[in-house]
Order: sequence, then C-alpha cells, then structure tokens
Amino acid sequence: MPTTLQQFKVPLSQRNNIHEVIEKLIGQKVFNVHIERLALDCRSKGNPHFVCNATYNLEQIPQNMDCATLLKKYAKNDEMPCEVSIVGAGPAGLWAAYGLLLKGHKVNLYEQGKPVEERFRDIRRFLKNGIFLEHSNIFFGEGGAGAFSDGKLNTRSRTEFSQAVLGDLIKIGASEDIAYLAKPHIGTDRLQFLIKNMRKLILELGGKIHFESCLQDISVAGNRLNSICINKQWQPCEALVLANGHSARNIYEMLSAHGVLLEGKSFAIGVRIEHPQNFINESRFGFCCTGDPSGRLLPAADYTLTGKTAYSFCMCPGGVVVPCASEPNGVATNGMSYSRRNSPFANSALVVPHNIEKNDIKSGIALQRQLENAAFEISGKKFLAPKQSAESFLAKKGELWDLMPNNISCALEAALHEFEKKMPGFIKNGTLIAPETRTSSPIRIVRKENGESVSVSGIYPVGEGAGYAGGILTSSADGVRLSVQYS
Repeated sequence: MPTTLQQFKVPLSQRNNIHEVIEKLIGQKVFNVHIERLALDCRSKGNPHFVCNATYNLEQIPQNMDCATLLKKYAKNDEMPCEVSIVGAGPAGLWAAYGLLLKGHKVNLYEQGKPVEERFRDIRRFLKNGIFLEHSNIFFGEGGAGAFSDGKLNTRSRTEFSQAVLGDLIKIGASEDIAYLAKPHIGTDRLQFLIKNMRKLILELGGKIHFESCLQDISVAGNRLNSICINKQWQPCEALVLANGHSARNIYEMLSAHGVLLEGKSFAIGVRIEHPQNFINESRFGFCCTGDPSGRLLPAADYTLTGKTAYSFCMCPGGVVVPCASEPNGVATNGMSYSRRNSPFANSALVVPHNIEKNDIKSGIALQRQLENAAFEISGKKFLAPKQSAESFLAKKGELWDLMPNNISCALEAALHEFEKKMPGFIKNGTLIAPETRTSSPIRIVRKENGESVSVSGIYPVGEGAGYAGGILTSSADGVRLSVQYS
C-alpha cells in the first residue's frame, strides 16, 4: 500500500527533486513517488515555496493510468461494436472518438473547421490582417476553442476520467508535471503538436476524420435520430455524439427545431483586464522576480479573485489578449499564453454572473450577440476588441461603460474597487478590453445519466457545448465518460 504525505513544503530549487525531499523527511529511500498536488504558496511575501501532497512506496511497484487502462476496467464481454458519428474535433470529440475506438466501435469524426496546422495559419492571418473565416477561427477547427486559448488544464476536482486524459496527454508528448501541478498548463504553441498526435492515434485505430464537414441538419422519426446532413449530403446515422462547443449557435437552433430538449443555463459576461506581469509578481510574491534565467524557479505569478459582484476567470500569466469572432459582424475577447508564459503582461477575465431561467433558451445568445456586435461597431467594424484604462472606465469617460448593460458595468465598478483593496494598484495598472462573452455555454442540451438526450434517442451531447463541462480537461473527461458509458 502506498504511504501518503500531505502538505509538506518543497523549496523552489527542489521542485524537480521531490523524491529527495521525501527521503530527507522520512529518512528512507522511496519508490513510485506519485505527486497528487503541487501548488505554489506565496502567502508569506518574500518567501514563496511549493506545498505538496504525494504518495510513495518503499519498494518498486508498476503504476499506470490512461484512457486505455480505464476502459479495460469497465470492459463488457457482451458489447457489440457499432458505428458512431461524432460532430466536433475539440477536446470532448477527440477523446470520445479515441475511447469509442478503443472499445472496438467504428467512428466517423466530422469537424467543420480545418486541421490544426492549417487553422493556426488562418488565425495568424486573422490577428494580423483581420481576415475572418466562418469555419476556421479561434472558436472553430481541430482542437476546439481551447487550442487557441492558453491550454490550461484546471479543474476543481480530479476524477478517474480526467486522470486518464492527463495520462493520454503525457503519452502523446505533454510534460509529466501536468499530472500533479495544481494549475497545469501546456501553452497554445505546444497544443497544436499534441492535437496532431491525438489525430494520429485516432487514425491508427481505424477512425475516420472528415475536415471542413459541417453538420447542417438532422432527421428525427418517432423521437429517434435516423440520419444527419453533412455538407448538404444526407446519410444514415443512429448514434450521434454532439461535441459542438459552446459557440456553434446554429446547432442549438437546429436542435430546437427538431424537438431536442434544451434549457437556459447561467453564464458570466464582462471584460478582460490586463496588467504588467511585474505588477502581478510584486503583488503575489512580494518582489519582482520570475526566477533564474536557466530554469525559472518561480513561474510568472497568477491570481484568483472573487468578489461580491464579480470574479476573475481564465487568468493568463505572461499572456496576451486576442480578439476573436465566430460571426462576421461581431468581436469578443479572450486571453491566452504560450508555454513559456514570458509575455510582459498578464490578463484575466473579470466577469459578472448572468442568471438565466431554464425555460429561456434565447436571451443568453441574444445578449452575447448584442455585446459583440456593439464592440464591432465601436472598433470601426474591425475585429479589434475595444479597450480603455480601468481608471477611465470608473470615471465613465470611455465607451466600455455604455457598451455593457448597466447592471454589469456597476458590478464591475464595485469589483474593481474591492480587488484594489486586495491588490493595491489593481486599478491604476489595469487596462480593460471588452467584451468577454464566451465564458461558457448559455444553453444546456439536457441528457440522461447515460449521456443520451432525454428527448431524442441516438443523440449524445458532450463537452462545453452540451453545457456539462468547462475547459479542456473537463471537456475531454466528458468525452471519456461517454465512451465508458456507451454501449
């Protein structure tokens, strides 16, 4: 049985030698050190260190966890292979495809966008020249929205499904530390290579991937799916995994027209706030230092702020703010960072909860569009998210106050003053960029315990677009969960 050691301190210089820290603490040689959690503790200003939870053995024992291992645990001898269509090659769709293939099913994966390497070229042209492509952008394409938004793998709780995803990511090239860091991160620049490796695994297992293939309609008879329309071509389909992401608004409209039960879901809207990274470092560490030049003992500092009216979300230390769009007359904003997180700026969403009743499936998307269209107009009908200093926003001198609904602007005003007390200089050093509208889906596709739609048999909604996940790791884990449950 492994022994557990909790909440022990690890000096910054010993981050990569935790087994030595444990051996010094217990006075014995250890094996199979499994780091369950490693978090940076900078509550004591000027003396940051790591706090670790780990297990270890006093003898060598083989250990392993990935999707293939997990599926063996749930294998059924009487399972019959069948053919499954998956729409969306984001995290949920990729891992659903991988898991179903491991179980012996036939899989056709349809993605309206392009392969990730082509998609990245399209996004670079968009950011440089404002050339917008409807199906290949920061929201759509292989890898999903997460592929171009930092690559954070945060989750409030680890499950066997999320642990299996982390094992798969390590297998296809991610650093082993993502399995135990409290806030694991891959980086947009590295994600594209992992996605290509995931594509290779799917193809090697016999899966078929169809790019630039858009789901346009479905056919339902007797509350059961019987066919789907891809690029104006109808084809039989009895099992459809919907991994469409939270920005495929046309999918929601189409599903509603066919009687698929949807419900409104609360989400959050607001702005991005950008600060010099040195300011964040000084506020969090007590001194301006991102570590030594060879290995960076200290990473770029991050923060999490929760107030009475708003909270921080998707914080990107050493990152950049990027405009993004999924429709031709609107612009939103998002944050991302590369693997080194070495930008001189940090950014975070600063968002306000927006409550929606379950029977309201229209107002959330309508509000998103309203704000994105208004921002597009303010920017001279260009894909440039409008911005202003936090000080001028509070003085109501710029356009962002009027851009947001009054209750949202007032909530942001209160939060800025509240966060200023927690991090002095937060207002003076902050720049607001708007609007932050795509925090999560404002709609949920209601499903049963087994993952199937409650109203139309044969439809299996997964991931962020289904309203049951938020982020890369939880979306991927939702895809794994479906592959385990599906039979």
